[in-house]
Formats: sequence, structure tokens, C-alpha cells
Amino acid sequence: MKNIIKIKEDSHFKGVYSGSNDMDLYGHFDGVLQINTLYVKSTGIFTGRLSAQTVIVEGEVSADIKTENLNLKATGVIDGDVIYRNLLIESGGVIKSSKVHNISKPDLIYKKLKSTS
Repeated sequence: MKNIIKIKEDSHFKGVYSGSNDMDLYGHFDGVLQINTLYVKSTGIFTGRLSAQTVIVEGEVSADIKTENLNLKATGVIDGDVIYRNLLIESGGVIKSSKVHNISKPDLIYKKLKSTS
């Protein structure tokens, strides 16, 4: 059974977290996060720096992101630099960035993810 960390809508986390778990973010996270999968729900707000295998955004992210898989939902907004391998943007999703960069070779993205630790 996979552990999922949940930050509830009325919660606010500030700091650094690194782990192999998944996280469902309904509330606020302000800091540095390195995780397997981050799911920013429609009420979720992430601010800081993010490294993850998979990032799914329905809410708001103001952060530099390094990820293997980025899925931006119709209600999602990303403001920050993005380095990704696979990208899916639904109609209505918004990326506000001066740098959106695809790294197509898996070994390069893993090196980039590890360099943020």
C-alpha cells in the first residue's frame, strides 16, 4: 500500500520535505519539496522549489519545477521555470514562465532532479 501525504485545505506547511511518498496538496506548501508525485488540488497553492517524478496541477504553483511528467489541468496555473520530460496541458491551463524546457533523455532529467537535493 502506497503512503499518500495529505495537506488539508485549512493547513499550511512551511519548510523542506524530501521523500519517496506521494502528496495531495489541498492547502498551502511554502518551501522546497522533493517527492515522487505531487497532486496540487484545485484549492492547493505551492510556492518554492519542486522536484518530482510526476506533478499534476489543478491549483496554483509559484515555483521552479523539475519533473519527469507534468500534467497541467484546465484550472491549473504555473508561474515559474519548468524543466520536464513529458508535458500535458489541458485547454485553460496556464504557464507563466520565461523558461519551459524539455529534456527528452531520461538520464538527464534524473541528474537534474538529484541536483536540487
